[in-house]
Amino acid sequence: MDAFEHELTNATDPVNGHLLGAVAFVIDNTGQFLYRRASGRQLLDSDILLSDDCTLSMHSAAKFVINVAALQLVERGLVTLDEPVNKHIPEIDELLVLDFEANDVKSYRPTGLHPPSRPITLRDLLLNTSGIGYDTYMTEKYGSGQGFIYGWSIYVVQLLVERLGGHTKFVQYADEHIFGQLGMTSSTYVPAQVPAVWDRRLQIVKRTKDNDGLQADDDATQGFKSSVSDLARLFGDLLAGDKCKRLQKSEHRDLLFAPQLEPGSDAHKSFLSDTTNFGFLLDLDPDVPNEVAWKEAIFKSTSTPALNWTVAGTLIEKDDALLGTGIPADTVTFEGLANVIWTMNRERGRLMLFGNQLLPSYGVRAHNLATLFLREAWKVFGGESE
Repeated sequence: MDAFEHELTNATDPVNGHLLGAVAFVIDNTGQFLYRRASGRQLLDSDILLSDDCTLSMHSAAKFVINVAALQLVERGLVTLDEPVNKHIPEIDELLVLDFEANDVKSYRPTGLHPPSRPITLRDLLLNTSGIGYDTYMTEKYGSGQGFIYGWSIYVVQLLVERLGGHTKFVQYADEHIFGQLGMTSSTYVPAQVPAVWDRRLQIVKRTKDNDGLQADDDATQGFKSSVSDLARLFGDLLAGDKCKRLQKSEHRDLLFAPQLEPGSDAHKSFLSDTTNFGFLLDLDPDVPNEVAWKEAIFKSTSTPALNWTVAGTLIEKDDALLGTGIPADTVTFEGLANVIWTMNRERGRLMLFGNQLLPSYGVRAHNLATLFLREAWKVFGGESE
């Protein structure tokens, strides 16, 4: 890990002003740390050194927690994966599908509206195949079950958990059925209201407009925030197999680790067409736009990279499917705002996570520090397939 630690120390040196701080760790399938390193300061206006048990804002990197909560409802017999969710969320029927001339979604010139071809199911929501993007309408190409589009599906899942889970707010459900089950005492969805979490945070910072320094951005500290030790408990439980406390049935745990999109289907094709779903594992080039560089790197050797999607995130289906990353087959991965990336492999019993809480995402040096960590961590701590 010498190259990573050298770059980490340099990047978090206050003299350089590049990163406030960063933390990285590796755990095994019992939640034990194999590697744990923090560098830099905790707060912009303080000289307090960053603890290796600081709290991190996970943002999208922890959306899978909401999906796990929904699967708990399935295990309790409160809902099934393939029944229409309008039984519990009738408002979803108000969503209509946009029509496009010659099915040309890219031009974004809708010609009309119609109801979806079939009702939306929980499985659709969990896999981002519901057709619900970031707009108030669904699109013909991405109608329910027809395509993959990352968007607001997760918040419909959250609403479902609120309505069926016995609590008026999702945060209350998570406190009891996620955090409480695992002894995660330094995790919350309302970080500013919990001093034990807020006071230990690696502060989110952003580049100044003239790009010559950093400024605090506490307003961006929203949603799921957790300590490093609690994150080890969270991911360690998912890696624990039959000892997993939150999901009792293997068929539901498998949804987080096994490919869920039929190869060659419209859903799989639309997933592969958007390189932001997996390009974050690759280095950035300061002279080339992110998506251009990713597309060139990913598709230069194959038209169909060995990638898929699970209830937890992107699945790497072959060793080094993204050339140069060194990430083995059967690894699930995702990222979140403020530069958090994790990779998890059940067969090898490993989880690697890096976070630096810098905005905007995809700053070249900050991002490439994360990818350097992942490359070195898989080389040193990769484990063996069972």
